[in-house]
Amino acid sequence: MRTKRIVFALLAAAGLAACSGDPLKEAFRDPANEFRPQPFWHLNGALTSEHIDRQLTEARDKAGFGGVAVLPVTAQPHWQKGFMCPGMSPEYLSREYFDRYTDILEVSKRNGTQVILYDDIDFPSGSAGGRLLREYPQYTRKFLAKHEFAAHGGTRFRQEFRPNAATTVMAVSALNPQTKEVADLGDAYRDGVLEWQVPEGEWKVMLFTCSYSVGGVHGHLVDYMQPEAVSTLLGMTYGEYDKRYKSYFGDVIRKTFFDDVGFVHMEQTWTPAITEIFREKYGRNPALYYPALFYDIGPETGAARIAFYDIRSELMAEGYVRQVSEWSEARRMRSMGHPPENYSPNSVVAHGDILKYYRHVDIPLLDAILCFRQSSRCGRGHRVTFRRGLNGFKQVCSAADLGDKPVVGAELCGAYPEEMDSAMLYRTTLEAMARGVNFVVPHGMWYDTDPQTVRIPPLIAPENPLLGPALKGYSTSTGRSCMLLQGGRRIADIAVLWPINAIQAESYMFRDAESGLPIANWHPNDVVNYALSGMLTNDLHRDFTYIHPENLTDGKVSVEGDRLRLNNAENLQEYSVLVIPGGGYISAGALARIGEFYDNGGKVIALASLPSHSAEFGRDAEVQSLIAAIFGTAAPDAEATATNDRGGKFVFVPRTTVQSMADALAQTGCEADVIIPDAQPDESGFINYTHKQRDGRDFYFVTNTTARPFAGEISLRGEFGTVELWNPHTGETASAEFRTDKGRTLVSARIPAVRSLFIVTRK
Repeated sequence: MRTKRIVFALLAAAGLAACSGDPLKEAFRDPANEFRPQPFWHLNGALTSEHIDRQLTEARDKAGFGGVAVLPVTAQPHWQKGFMCPGMSPEYLSREYFDRYTDILEVSKRNGTQVILYDDIDFPSGSAGGRLLREYPQYTRKFLAKHEFAAHGGTRFRQEFRPNAATTVMAVSALNPQTKEVADLGDAYRDGVLEWQVPEGEWKVMLFTCSYSVGGVHGHLVDYMQPEAVSTLLGMTYGEYDKRYKSYFGDVIRKTFFDDVGFVHMEQTWTPAITEIFREKYGRNPALYYPALFYDIGPETGAARIAFYDIRSELMAEGYVRQVSEWSEARRMRSMGHPPENYSPNSVVAHGDILKYYRHVDIPLLDAILCFRQSSRCGRGHRVTFRRGLNGFKQVCSAADLGDKPVVGAELCGAYPEEMDSAMLYRTTLEAMARGVNFVVPHGMWYDTDPQTVRIPPLIAPENPLLGPALKGYSTSTGRSCMLLQGGRRIADIAVLWPINAIQAESYMFRDAESGLPIANWHPNDVVNYALSGMLTNDLHRDFTYIHPENLTDGKVSVEGDRLRLNNAENLQEYSVLVIPGGGYISAGALARIGEFYDNGGKVIALASLPSHSAEFGRDAEVQSLIAAIFGTAAPDAEATATNDRGGKFVFVPRTTVQSMADALAQTGCEADVIIPDAQPDESGFINYTHKQRDGRDFYFVTNTTARPFAGEISLRGEFGTVELWNPHTGETASAEFRTDKGRTLVSARIPAVRSLFIVTRK
């Protein structure tokens, strides 16, 4: 054992002395506004120049905020209490509104703070304040409907169906549920009348339609997947700011923001282009496969659903999301935003495919919401937990990794309890940052801070006696952390295959309603990625990245010897272990690359169930052959391993627990990057970490959101010449007490409850 001891101190004087000659330490002491929290500022009252000046200046001076995201709101009921809260005046997008918006920009410019351009009034984004529905109803959201009739063999079936101008017939099909035979009845449907001589058996005759202007919840929003619709909307909203504020773009206004762009409350969201895209992409008749969205149609059911849902995911990513990003980039701004249910285990019915969704977003954003009306009440006196959605945060952060995007945002604490305290604010922020977040938008400030006008609690502003005294310290510490965590390379040894195909294959229209679960919380029982995320992060302290199956075939993730390599310019990652988190379906092309990785000495862990079907049409036999090549002719139903002569190892774990995952990782020989002793979670939180490399240094960000202080030796893989402790809560930096042993560095550290610490090393 070789021991090296350096004076351990956290005294302010020592910290200040350590900053001498180190620009990064100087920046750490007083982080720039671009790294500090920039909360939503809900405009919920009569706007005046004087109040705008006062509130924005107090947000900087009393709360330490680096700017605001300006969010106009309408009159709506209070989230918890039910009474009506006033909306903003003057009218959204009126001349008087822009007069006050100019005030906001001028005050922010004077104060050296920033403004995030929110793209609508209220949320979700996509209505232009209701103008789109009034002027272009054909550009509003559309939904898929099934009109079904029974038909009996040996009879002549006749049915009139005359769609209105808002409705497009997508396909006319018939299904025999007993034989799973599907027939295309398109030729039998003429001039609004379907006539068909029914073959033997009992049949379901179905007309599939796509309609707009259906009314109800969110029927006023744009068709996010229709390019011309999105372009028209952007002209109504972003275009109005473009006319007036070009001189502020890229300076005072550096980011744009869209909110809740997805399928929630209209899970059958569709667009007419899907039918023809299906025909062109797959060379198959879509009428023969539309029934699969509602029923089992036999062996091709899963592949059909995957095909339809993948097209929908692509159109979502290429529609609203891409156009907003391109508009922003052309004006020296970066886009940020999120879909609904961005952290839920099933993205299919919520927004498509989370890893594809963020492909064109400059700053992928997660939305950390405590609770929803349908699942629990969040008012005073009700016990709540901050952990909702936590296991899904890595989905958003992984999307950023895959796109080599240096900034990952988080909208924090929307609809948290009114009585939320500063400890909860810190907990939520630290847990998000431990999973990859490095920019935060708290939810939020309100223009009128009277409790009866704050529509959605909590009030995160100086006026809140529970939070106000802590905000300046919170903003500064968060800014310090975000400054160090933005950019660079994140170290993760484990890749987890994103099981989107397995989820798509078993998702059909209205399945969530049948399950009784909240939207997007249903997923197949043998797909364990959601629980796995918590096990790896919270219990085993093993960082990971979700990779998309397509990344294994499009060159984004390549096989390099016994490693998988994420081919980024900056955030390059290499994985020694790939985890397949269960499910009956997998891309045959991706599985072939996995087989190559295993053949080259790679380590693969399969959980819960092995795939037997292909995500692609007609390739089931290929999947089965590849699985058999690794495990033999019989797929295991109990824990099993396989090896090859190049050191490759395949471990199958039928029941996924913390212990079985720990054992499986041990079998692969994958050494832990960070070991935190006695880091058990409690009812309050966890002890977690993230590891970044930048500027010739390693930054280990360790968070403690439990109710107890941590003290112990944190073990780091590798030997380092210098080790320092950087305290984001004080700005102090100091040398650490550490020792080396068997190729690892053990660092003495103390972290109070609900606090964090950077361990900073050099070779």
